[in-house]
Amino acid sequence: METAMRTLQVTLPLADASFLRHQSRRMGWRVTTVRQKPEPEPKVKMTEEEFRAKLAHSSAQFAEGKTVAMRPDETPEQFIDRLLCMQ
Repeated sequence: METAMRTLQVTLPLADASFLRHQSRRMGWRVTTVRQKPEPEPKVKMTEEEFRAKLAHSSAQFAEGKTVAMRPDETPEQFIDRLLCMQ
């Protein structure tokens, strides 16, 4: 009895493609071609200087007591809605 070879075409990020190659060898699968998809660039780009300034600002707000806590009687969804409505 002859078994048919199945073909599966996938597009993966680089790290996953490397994992697929490793697993295919381990499992005895035959992989003829692995095309690698580069990782997408982040949509938001921030310099390290801007990032550190935001952290410093947030730390200062926390030190001044300018924080918002979730109330015991509200759900996480209600808390997020309340945060989004604040000015």
